[in-house]
Amino acid sequence: MKRLSPLFRPALLALGISCASGAVQAGSLAELFDLAVSNDPQIRSAAAAMRAGQEALPQARSQLLPNLQLGADSTWTDTENSGSFDSEGVTLSLNQSVFSAARWYNLRRGEALSRQAELVFDQAQQTLILRSVSAYLDVLRAMNNLESALAEERAIKRQLDQVNAQFEVGLIAITDVQEAQASYDNSVVRRIEAEGDLDNSYEALDRLAGKPFRDVTKLKADYPIEPPQPAAPEPWLEKAWQNNLGLQVADSSIEAARRSAQSARAGHYPTLDLNASYDTDTSNISGFDSGDTSTVALSFNLPLYQGGLTSSQSREAEALLDQAMQDRQDTLLAVTQQTRSLLRNLRTNVESVKARAQSIRSGETALEATQEGFNVGTRNVVDVLNAERNLYAARRDHANARLDYIANLFSLKQQLGTLNPGDLATLDKWLEAEIANG
Repeated sequence: MKRLSPLFRPALLALGISCASGAVQAGSLAELFDLAVSNDPQIRSAAAAMRAGQEALPQARSQLLPNLQLGADSTWTDTENSGSFDSEGVTLSLNQSVFSAARWYNLRRGEALSRQAELVFDQAQQTLILRSVSAYLDVLRAMNNLESALAEERAIKRQLDQVNAQFEVGLIAITDVQEAQASYDNSVVRRIEAEGDLDNSYEALDRLAGKPFRDVTKLKADYPIEPPQPAAPEPWLEKAWQNNLGLQVADSSIEAARRSAQSARAGHYPTLDLNASYDTDTSNISGFDSGDTSTVALSFNLPLYQGGLTSSQSREAEALLDQAMQDRQDTLLAVTQQTRSLLRNLRTNVESVKARAQSIRSGETALEATQEGFNVGTRNVVDVLNAERNLYAARRDHANARLDYIANLFSLKQQLGTLNPGDLATLDKWLEAEIANG
């Protein structure tokens, strides 16, 4: 088992999952995530973008550090009266900013942009976790649908065989046979479509893993489906407002925009620079003494008028700051709405799983009663077929409702900013040990 990609930040590594620590055997979901870390181009693109974004800080810092340059020149001159001569010179110059408000504000902007790059990468990591879970659950969902379709097809085939036998001895009419045959044909179509959906879901899993991945294990029947506690949304919202990565990225954008606005306004401020140089020249002109020259100077500059450029840049920066603040407010509203919706969805999922479990028991009872009625002639074959379809639909919907709960649970963790690889290891514990062949 490979370890987590070194692209991931130490904060992620500290969270740890079984495939990263090597302490315990990793589950299939952790294996999928491990492969995605190594092979998924989206996370590798995000890592490259982070490395590029982090360069904003050293670039801004460089404007406050000494600038040392070495220059050299060689000149050949031909004059009508003095003839030709040549000269060579070497100059070493040093420039150091003593005071520049704009450069200091740009340094703070570089810090904000570097932090923002890391946060955006953190978002990409959480998105990769969510994509891994979603792709995995899609396969489980397709498996559930196929199992239901196969079971329904087998059950209707048995019913069709029974109806054919009864028709041959004259107990039922040909219309019952035709109804059973039509139901069976439809069940075959649903099974074929379910097989195609499973193949498609595996394709998505292969893309994420970077290679064929079939080590998919099923969810245990006793996986806890519980409502979020506390029931009140306020504590969850407080946590989301504090930890949501989208909000943190928006905060970094505001900070960077604020520093840009300060830097733009600082275009009206004076600057002070220290300049030092050392120059040595040699020449073959007769009577010319070459020598070394050292210079140290302070340069003061006060911008008076630049055609309105500085004022325009300041207004532009202020507008961009306002844009960043409005974007942050929109993100806040979105996080609030999505957190509330996910909490509501989880509570609905819990009730839905309970209700669908009851519908399975009711469907089994209804099928038994309908089958008995058909045997004694009080119900027809259409009633039996409908009862069978309802039962298998209830089983399928119950299995999918459990997966919907998990999907919403992981989405809520992302909104809260707490989603991490450890959540995958936790879910892996609730997956069956045996491999579910698809």
